[in-house]
Amino acid sequence: MHLNLNLRARGFHRAAWRHPDARPEAITDVGFVTELVRECEAAAFDAVFLADTPVLREPPLSQPLEPFSLLAAVAAGTSRIGLIGTVSATYTEPGEAAARLASLDLLSGGRLGVNVVTNAGDEVARNFGSDAHPEHADRYANAARFLDHLQRTWAGGRRSPQGEPVIVQAGASDRGRDLAGRYAEAVYTGSSTVDDGVAFRTDVLGRAERAGRPAGSVKILPGLIPYVGRTEREARDLEAELEALAVRGVDPVVRLGELLGLDLAPYDPDGPVPLDAVPTVAEYRGAVSRFVRLRTIVERERPTIRALAERAERSMNNVHWTVAGTGTQIADQLEHWWRAGAADGFNLLVPLHPAGLTAFTEQVVPELRRRGLVRDRYTTSTLRGHLGLRVPQPVPA
Repeated sequence: MHLNLNLRARGFHRAAWRHPDARPEAITDVGFVTELVRECEAAAFDAVFLADTPVLREPPLSQPLEPFSLLAAVAAGTSRIGLIGTVSATYTEPGEAAARLASLDLLSGGRLGVNVVTNAGDEVARNFGSDAHPEHADRYANAARFLDHLQRTWAGGRRSPQGEPVIVQAGASDRGRDLAGRYAEAVYTGSSTVDDGVAFRTDVLGRAERAGRPAGSVKILPGLIPYVGRTEREARDLEAELEALAVRGVDPVVRLGELLGLDLAPYDPDGPVPLDAVPTVAEYRGAVSRFVRLRTIVERERPTIRALAERAERSMNNVHWTVAGTGTQIADQLEHWWRAGAADGFNLLVPLHPAGLTAFTEQVVPELRRRGLVRDRYTTSTLRGHLGLRVPQPVPA
């Protein structure tokens, strides 16, 4: 079972920065961030992951620093753990990216992973001098060209101990899954039930097989928001405590309408989400992966507008799987997902740092080790090695 930390130094919960145990002033402190990564390394996690969007928002949801600059600093203070950063295929020149990423992979000893995204929203486009963000189909066609360029460049150039960086992807749309099947070696997903996880993993692995890729070439890592306590009540109290600290700058129903691309004002908030009025994936212009997750919940569960709005707000609009309990209870659920074929591992979105990460590494990880589900120490030195991925062969000049 692979474990990956999605590192948001404020904590994943939107109110984490207000908790008395938080250190919000330290999010630009490389020493603080490195200590979090070292804690993951001591627990033999596969990697840490930094999300990114190339536009400044307030307050920053993750870290207000460019991810690969921060990872370069963290690489100097660690030795084994994988380091995954995010790059925009839409707004990054592939030649420059290939050289920069290969350099960091080499300097880190073969520990780099690259999460390739297409971004969403005209706000990002305006940051690069454009009036509108490209259409969904155009973004993914460009992403395929971007990835082709990276792989061709890496195959014939500078090589690290793992050959080249690991390609990571997170698209949930049909085009996103196709891209994952053709290129991705690890895939982040928002599956919130075992059945959804099995369906997603089966679909992506099938696409990889049809693309001619060998078995085991793609690892599926659903997002997990863990609230860990010495008792289940303690874990649930922490979740309630963070929720009580949340400040609502926007009505969650209004925000849900923005996420769905639909004005919900005419509808009863205690009535069902009007599925017939929700755009199709082809019509939607925002972040498609998040939209697909929300639309799937509407189709399957038929929630009220208010219930879905509250659920989306609690998960920072990502609708990830949230679990609260003791180390043993959480290990039980992770094992169930893994044995059911719903996941190859998990991308942890810890609600509160540093306490939440420590609770997971001290209470959940030992239980997973006792069951033989995760390593107790590193046996490899590269990210590919940790994930059990093949080393790509160089192409002769």
